[in-house]
Amino acid sequence: MHSLIFNQGDASESRIYYCAHYLADSLGLFAAEQLQVSFTTSASGGHTVQGGQVPAVLSREADLTLGGPMVVMKHYQQHGAELQCFCASVAANPWFLAAAQAQPGFQLSDLRGKRVLDVGNVGTATLTFRWLLSQHGLLDQVELIAGSGDQARDFAAVASGEADYALHAMHMLAPAIAAGQLSSISSLALLCGKVPWSAYIARADVLTEKAAAFAAFSRAIEQALAWIATHDAAALAAQVQHSYPDYPLDALVTGLAAYQQAHVFAPNGRIPAVEFDHFSQLLSAIGWLDPSQPVPYRELVTQAGAE
Repeated sequence: MHSLIFNQGDASESRIYYCAHYLADSLGLFAAEQLQVSFTTSASGGHTVQGGQVPAVLSREADLTLGGPMVVMKHYQQHGAELQCFCASVAANPWFLAAAQAQPGFQLSDLRGKRVLDVGNVGTATLTFRWLLSQHGLLDQVELIAGSGDQARDFAAVASGEADYALHAMHMLAPAIAAGQLSSISSLALLCGKVPWSAYIARADVLTEKAAAFAAFSRAIEQALAWIATHDAAALAAQVQHSYPDYPLDALVTGLAAYQQAHVFAPNGRIPAVEFDHFSQLLSAIGWLDPSQPVPYRELVTQAGAE
């Protein structure tokens, strides 16, 4: 029996698009691989290299975590190839636009002259949205308003027409959509292209030391991702609901269905070089990475357990 300690960051890191490992646990896939995974948390999660779960991995208090490869890239530019991504989780941008009313046939150009309320104020997500606007010649034609810090207030502002759109992850939007307060307008996944938005991360030396355990973990995650691709959102929600005890079931089904339809979940555990490189180029273009320091795929991605 192998064992791994998985630090998930703080409670805010347990988003519904991070459900693959909960599903693997619920379906007994870890157990079938003779693997025990202990889930732990940190006092803070954070959106940068200093986030709570990353120091836990660096200090060896935990064996792995889940987060954005952008963190691994940033850490490489600051400290070298100490961390690696070893299994995919989220293969596209999980942010969405929502509005008070449905807008069939929406196109990004419809944002021209509109007010978009950036409810989440999450650094890389905001920068990525600005990059998307820039790619379509809309950067100076859309008013992007920073969220107030009060999500309910911001959603109410969009519902009342004070702002035209809300920008946030579906994890946060789904309860308002399920309640009829907002309507989902567009996923940013297809608009941004395939990017390894989130992956499982570990120290490179720990990946070597515990190769068998990480291979077992990756095989279980691959089976969970395959299950997600072949079951509807209601079945998926039933399997992972216990991992989101404070999240309304109708919102869970709504959110998971939106992520499935947008192909946000990775199709398997692989992190393709072309998608990693596209993401690093995007992150360099928005200023998250230093464009003078290329981030090498071969040093920062390993495919633990991949055939």
